[in-house]
Amino acid sequence: MRPLKLHTKTTLLASAITLAVLGVVLALVSVRFAQRVRDQQKELAQLQADNLAQHISEMPAPRDPAQLARVATLVHGSRPDALTVRVWERVGGVFQEVAASAENRQAEEIPDDVKAALRSGLATKVVEARPEGADDSLYRVFAPVWEEGRVSGAVEVIEKLDSAPSIAWDYGRGALWLAPLAVLLITLGIFLLFRHFVYQPVERLLGAMERVRGGDLQAQAPEVARADEMGRLTRGFNRMLTRLREMTAEREAQSRVLERRVGEATAELAERNEQLEDANLELYRTARRLTELERLAAAGQLAAQFAHEVGTPLNLISGHVQLLLASGSHDLDAERTRLQTISQQIERIVRIVRRTLDSTRPEAGEYAPLDINALLRRTFDAAAPTLDASRVRLDAELAAGLPPVGGDPDRLQQVFINLFNNALDAMPEGGELRVTTSFEAGRLGEGRVVVDFSDTGTGMTEEVRAHIFDPLYTTKKRGRGTGLGLVVVRQVVGEHGGSIEVESEPGRGARFRLSFPVAAQSEPNRTASVSERVSTAEVRP
Repeated sequence: MRPLKLHTKTTLLASAITLAVLGVVLALVSVRFAQRVRDQQKELAQLQADNLAQHISEMPAPRDPAQLARVATLVHGSRPDALTVRVWERVGGVFQEVAASAENRQAEEIPDDVKAALRSGLATKVVEARPEGADDSLYRVFAPVWEEGRVSGAVEVIEKLDSAPSIAWDYGRGALWLAPLAVLLITLGIFLLFRHFVYQPVERLLGAMERVRGGDLQAQAPEVARADEMGRLTRGFNRMLTRLREMTAEREAQSRVLERRVGEATAELAERNEQLEDANLELYRTARRLTELERLAAAGQLAAQFAHEVGTPLNLISGHVQLLLASGSHDLDAERTRLQTISQQIERIVRIVRRTLDSTRPEAGEYAPLDINALLRRTFDAAAPTLDASRVRLDAELAAGLPPVGGDPDRLQQVFINLFNNALDAMPEGGELRVTTSFEAGRLGEGRVVVDFSDTGTGMTEEVRAHIFDPLYTTKKRGRGTGLGLVVVRQVVGEHGGSIEVESEPGRGARFRLSFPVAAQSEPNRTASVSERVSTAEVRP
């Protein structure tokens, strides 16, 4: 059903209100009119009784009863609402009926108070209910008849007063013919006025709004030369559109500035790429020197491990560069964060290269206390583009108040990234990777920090799980893996005094549980009990 328009609703409401008001006014006026009619009937009956009494008073005595009856009948006939006209004669202080109109009712005794008033020469009236119990009443009017200066009798006129409902109905029947016409004219007037002063300006405003919604910011609502609310509303709407056009122009100017800054950031990225090329050249030279070592097998394994460690940050850098090139939002903060991540990975490659070059010189390493949660968050930031591209959702729950762990942040980050890559390879169609941290207290008071990686990938058979830590063992396709990722994980975890446990079943994913001893003289923060939960959306730069 099509909804009614605003002016139609307003017109119908005004019509209903008008009908209600007219009904109330008609009821009140009808009651008042009925009372006025009854009062008018009483006045006419009183006037008729007085005139008849005066006429009889002027008749010579003795008065003929038959003539009095003819006069009473004549007066009765002139009043359609009169029931009876009687002439009373006073004989010895008693009033006796001597004549009456032709249509005479049964005579009723004159009340004592009326007799007393007549003897004093006063006109009286009595209103009493009809014996039949009808709604209307009887109005008895008495006027004294004079003879030689004394009251010699009285004239009685009995009038039937119409009931108020009957009078109101008679009056209302005429008014009801005029009420629909009045309502029709009022409704038509309201409809035309509302359509001209309200509906048409609103329609023009709605049309301008529709054009703006379609992209036409040059649209304007036609101005109305009025100072009422509709005029102010139209002018305010046009001012709002003008401001919107100005803000759009400002946004476009800011977009151009942002594009210029992105160009500058891209130039900086090109410089970083040159540094990356230099690092790759140094890597090539190092690999050539390694081939000259006498222990070819160990040198080959070392070179493969080195290439694996450097390839991971390169993949991360490539993912962030592709997101920068594909991004159309020009979010300066997000792009700066991505550039910082790329810079960190380049610096990490440089450190890997230097560490490889210095590996021939034995050096006792010293591990510094580090925050496992902070290291994991940096890893999340670095791996975010790869997770997005692989349609893998990251769900991380990092326990608060963990004690620091003694270790090398680069080596441990390599462990975490290798586990990330292993999980991504196990979920080629996407899935979920869950990372949690916790603290476990030992029997003798020592504690360990536990990092748990679990995925929803394809899982492993018992035979595959028995060989995953063997060098160069891989189940991936050619070109997808070297068989050294998990070897590096176990080696680094062992260097840090930790342990690694693996749980997996075909089709049910895999779980890697790493535990590290806390740094010396470190205690967990027992007061911190609220863990931090991180989702994929929160770790994206």
